[in-house]
Amino acid sequence: MTNLEYLERYSGKERALKILEYLHLKGCALKICKPRKTKRGDFRTYGNEYAITINQDENRFRFLFTLIHEIGHLKTHIEFGTKVKPHGSEWKRNFAVVFNHFHMQEIFDEDEDIKQAVHRELFSPSACSGVNINLEKGFAKFDSNSGVLLEELPIDNTFVFKGIHYKKVENRRSRVLCINLKNKRKYTINKAAFVQLYD
Repeated sequence: MTNLEYLERYSGKERALKILEYLHLKGCALKICKPRKTKRGDFRTYGNEYAITINQDENRFRFLFTLIHEIGHLKTHIEFGTKVKPHGSEWKRNFAVVFNHFHMQEIFDEDEDIKQAVHRELFSPSACSGVNINLEKGFAKFDSNSGVLLEELPIDNTFVFKGIHYKKVENRRSRVLCINLKNKRKYTINKAAFVQLYD
């Protein structure tokens, strides 16, 4: 499936063409890749050339939200280079600008929970979409995978995340302290991660 076909499937032909034209004019390549465990998308620079990679995702809302997140990084880098923080006020502003430029609200208004969560996110976007619990809950309704939100799992419960068994130890601001049951090391996992219960 080509980039155009993938984007058209999720956002409609007119918007897909507009996104690809925008990236082309900015000298930014787009690669839609197989899902990665550590990230949903990223923006990279190669001299005067740029690249955005986005994980394939059956959830159109999460895919498009991640894409806009990364295009926000592209716009911010072109304007400010490395002089600003990756998720500082400049990126936050550009996140909203790009979102509105491509009329993404028309898509995210299709579900009321996502609509409300996205509205809040536009005023103070998180470093990654998974940090916003309400946003992730809204997206999760359209996932094919079932599970429980890690934030809502009781302390001391065991669970499976990305094929690894953990025990929940402590809730923190945006992450959860967990113990890997195999190597006994402590790790922090996003509160908004969906995990599988394990007995």
